[in-house]
Amino acid sequence: MKPSAGLIQGLLKYLVAVALLGFVVAMNLTKLKELFSRPPEPVYLVATLGLMVGVIALQYLRWFLLVRALDLPFTLAYGLRLGMVGTFYNMFLPGGIGGDFVKAYLIAQGQPARRAAAVSTVIADRLLGLFGLILYVAVVGGACWANGDERIGASFPLKAIVGVCIVLATGFVVGYGFLNVVPESVGERLRRAKASLGELWDAARRYRERPGTILTCVAVSALAHMGLVMSFHVAVLSFPPKDPGLVATLPELFVVAPIGFIAQALLPLPGGIGAAELTFGGLYGLLRGKDGEAVGLAGRLTLRVVEWVIGFVAYVAYLRTKAELPTRVNEGEGPEPVAA
Repeated sequence: MKPSAGLIQGLLKYLVAVALLGFVVAMNLTKLKELFSRPPEPVYLVATLGLMVGVIALQYLRWFLLVRALDLPFTLAYGLRLGMVGTFYNMFLPGGIGGDFVKAYLIAQGQPARRAAAVSTVIADRLLGLFGLILYVAVVGGACWANGDERIGASFPLKAIVGVCIVLATGFVVGYGFLNVVPESVGERLRRAKASLGELWDAARRYRERPGTILTCVAVSALAHMGLVMSFHVAVLSFPPKDPGLVATLPELFVVAPIGFIAQALLPLPGGIGAAELTFGGLYGLLRGKDGEAVGLAGRLTLRVVEWVIGFVAYVAYLRTKAELPTRVNEGEGPEPVAA
């Protein structure tokens, strides 16, 4: 049987990810050996694990709030199950959003009467997550730049990144505000063209009418992104360099680390493997020079292993509760589970 184009494309992405990771490691192999030759700091390893669990829990909460904002029958336990399988696939499917497709499919199966609206919650969750990262860089980086931060002021790449994020964050806000002036006739035309398009419009309108929910989700995103930055920081400290000066400060990482997570989410490689390591090493190099690249790379590799552990545990937990996933949703009730 001839392999499909999709299978070949997927395999190529895995090959590129592995090759890119191998290249990044090979370029810093001597310094990585030095860093990983010493016993890890167990307190920081445990802290990395705890912070990442907290970050993922906040991401589940954000999605739950977005689903409930559309008045879809949905329980926190059900959202947790779908979130766990999404976490696993986000780390191993091409791109950092592969798990979103799985979540979208599963929630749509459980909401047959409003499938388009159910899928829109996953899209909204991803957009809010990216907006939160971009806003983080724009606000923190812009404030540091305005206050005369020497590292940002002396680095054209950092200034360019902060500037782009300010533009993008402004665009997100303007786009959300634009929903308030779009006439309802647009929704009517969408409904006549295709029912699912009309349903997506209704979902967007519902989010427009509930700015409190959106602001709450942005606040949840801010907490999650703070946890992401701190998890990367303590991952670096799990295998600290001999020279403490090579470790970036938290304020510095609050500016640059979200950029690495944005790249990980957007680049179409399995879990962002290779691309994330290259990006974080390069960002650390902007802060601490050539010797700092291996420090940032070691931290990202440590965080990668922690993410894999969490991903596998989440998938096992999902499989153990899979029989409880709904086959349909009764009007006005919660998801109806399959008999175990």
